[in-house]
Amino acid sequence: MIFFLYGHDSYRSKEKLEQIKTKFKNEIDEKGFNIITLTGDDFDLEKFNSAAVQSGFLTSKRLIIVKNLLLSKPNKDLADQLLELLKKLKATDNIFIFYEAGLPDKRSAMFKFLNKDKKLSQIFEALTGKALTDWLKKYVQDQGGQIQISALNLLIASIGNDLWQLTNELNKLIAFKNQEEIKEQDVREFVSVKITENVFGLTEAIAAGNRPQALKLLDEQLKSGLNEIYLLTMIVRQFRIVAQLKSLLSQNLSPAQVTQASGLHPYVVKKTLPLAKKFPAAKIQTIYQKLAELDKQFKSTSLPPETLMDLLIMEI
Repeated sequence: MIFFLYGHDSYRSKEKLEQIKTKFKNEIDEKGFNIITLTGDDFDLEKFNSAAVQSGFLTSKRLIIVKNLLLSKPNKDLADQLLELLKKLKATDNIFIFYEAGLPDKRSAMFKFLNKDKKLSQIFEALTGKALTDWLKKYVQDQGGQIQISALNLLIASIGNDLWQLTNELNKLIAFKNQEEIKEQDVREFVSVKITENVFGLTEAIAAGNRPQALKLLDEQLKSGLNEIYLLTMIVRQFRIVAQLKSLLSQNLSPAQVTQASGLHPYVVKKTLPLAKKFPAAKIQTIYQKLAELDKQFKSTSLPPETLMDLLIMEI
């Protein structure tokens, strides 16, 4: 059996991965001795083959997880050999999970093979609109919290639809309110101002090419408890908004028209418009592309994320 989990929403795909692992432990291997995890950036075909063909230790099955192999773009020889091996392994009792924290190249033979069985293959698209709101409402309820719909809408407007960031902020708000209802003012006080303002300052320093200030602000954010992946996603989102507003400004729209056309929360537009007016569109686009590439490097290289972020700031 070969599961294939992939898509931009790595929060829900990771959740699914953990569900399969938990089920394997509960039903087959309580101690988890027979769960083997390999990663794409240092994938070794011999190690995979050795793990795949053996029966489990004190059990009949093994669970073999391969993370981000396709995103690491293996060479053709390796991909071809692995593909032939997987065709033979489909009949074994062992369970395989190929997990991609993103969207791999759909044109590759490996992707087509893994995605063929729709019962075992699942794509996790980023949630939007009502689906996102409903998911978050249920998440808050499951954590024993309560939240006003206006507060939830403001949270989404301030952060976007990244579930890693949203659940992180909701967890803090739920703990702070201690079973009381989360109100719009709570989000404004503890999320919108704190995170958006800090990321805005870092975004401005990066756009201005102010390396010392950008490195200083980056260090401050990391020391405050934000991890690199969370912070990078926020910065990428901020530059994406800047590029969007820059495009709308080029159409000679008023601030009110820009807000309406963008579909963004007025607070977000108000804070970002000055930055969009200040920097050339070409520069914003170049930086955005570099940040998007860095997001891919986080998943495909062994260098520490903080080092990668520092290097990027030094290159801009």
